Amino acid sequence: MPLLEHVSDQAKPAGAGKSVRRFFGFRRRGLLGGFLLAPCGLAAILSEPSISEDGWLRLFLNATGWILFLLSVGIRVWATLFVGGHKDKELQTGGPYSICRNPLYLGSFLFALSLSCFLESATFAVALLSVFVIYSASVVPAEELSLEKRFEEDYRSYCLRAPRFWPRLSAFHSAPLVTVDLKRLKKEVIRLSRAALLVVALQSVLQLRWASWWPHWFNLP
Repeated sequence: MPLLEHVSDQAKPAGAGKSVRRFFGFRRRGLLGGFLLAPCGLAAILSEPSISEDGWLRLFLNATGWILFLLSVGIRVWATLFVGGHKDKELQTGGPYSICRNPLYLGSFLFALSLSCFLESATFAVALLSVFVIYSASVVPAEELSLEKRFEEDYRSYCLRAPRFWPRLSAFHSAPLVTVDLKRLKKEVIRLSRAALLVVALQSVLQLRWASWWPHWFNLP
């Protein structure tokens, strides 16, 4: 999904982005994804399992889920090391920001994708795709528009070099030294630790779906 676009094109859905910010608050934009995905996740947990408990497909999905989760952790920590607490003070274009403009969003998407693997739910995957479309059409363009207003030509030039989401590895470059905001890094590590606990708890709950007493209220793919 190479979404390399001019910022002038991204500004078109800015009105939708402003609406999202009004309802959810831009600092709490992560709640939008949780608000939309949580009901689908709960429905998947309370659904009849659609694959065999001991089949190869379940092993594959579980392994893929852990790979995606570890990738999401690595990307988010890497991005936090570079952007730290100076995202709005200077334009960051090195490290993970040299290969895509929104590595933190990419990491979050991979985490949500790992949940769809753990849930073994096509319904959750479709809901995740819908959330991705909403973010791509409103939230992310609104944030990028604010960066364009702040950094002007520097940001427009940066957008021509780096894709919005899908990494362009050939464009990678980095400064030899990076100033790290330990406070922001600590917050991100705590956030990711909670995500890991969520995954472990989710897998424990999902093991119960094969029990005869577990409530199977839905029959979703």
